[in-house]
Amino acid sequence: MPHGTTTAPGNDSAAEVTSNGSSTTNLTLQFVELAADQGQDGVFGPQYHSHVRIAVIIIMIIFSIAGNGVVCWRLLRNHRRRRYQKAHVLFLNLAMADLLVTTVTMTSQMVWEIMGRSWIAGDAFCRVFKVLQTFALASSTYMIVSIAMDRHFAIVHPLSACPAPSRLAAGAWLASLLPSLPNLYVFRLVDAGTGLNYCSSVFYGRQSASPLPRQVYMAFVFLAVFVLPLLLLVALYGRILIEIWRQSSALKNRHQTASSLPKAKYQKN
Repeated sequence: MPHGTTTAPGNDSAAEVTSNGSSTTNLTLQFVELAADQGQDGVFGPQYHSHVRIAVIIIMIIFSIAGNGVVCWRLLRNHRRRRYQKAHVLFLNLAMADLLVTTVTMTSQMVWEIMGRSWIAGDAFCRVFKVLQTFALASSTYMIVSIAMDRHFAIVHPLSACPAPSRLAAGAWLASLLPSLPNLYVFRLVDAGTGLNYCSSVFYGRQSASPLPRQVYMAFVFLAVFVLPLLLLVALYGRILIEIWRQSSALKNRHQTASSLPKAKYQKN
């Protein structure tokens, strides 16, 4: 359990808090007590060993910065040497999106874990920061889809006017706002009744309320960030494979036809 999360008082203490006019704190403490009985944190849900989480995050940060940093350096160096292709715009934006995940999502998660998950930046920044976290994750996913769209246009419609890679990248950045902006409402500053504040969603601490709003929100994020991009990738690359197979079969048939013509002419003579 993070520091600052204490066992809630019993019913008598809760009634005393209510009599003093702190009904909101009473409800929060009752939820913390209920969650503690279930092996969970009242604000964040199931808990795991913080040292393991921090170690894993640090390893991911190191590999992400090293890998994506090399990609950005190579692409920018090729640009200076005039060996820069249009598709490299998408790869550069993908590396930037991955670095955004590293600097915003991973690094903040590490700091958050080290601080015991407490939040000191206020309610407004809590909401904005949660938007940035989801935006970073979605942008990396949508940038992969934009690369698939670029390859689809180049292979399936080679003679048609293809969208500029810069426009595809801009579309991916803009589309990333769709699953991110709801976090302005979903997340807020929570006083757990322990003297510490937390940046948590509105769904935790509402055990008596209907679970439907949380399920709708989670389903929306899951569909927008994972399912929809996956379906687009399968459809785009599936169409590319079909086109490659069709062209390969046509080329093979033409080669067989061309190789049989001299033999037929020789037999006729």
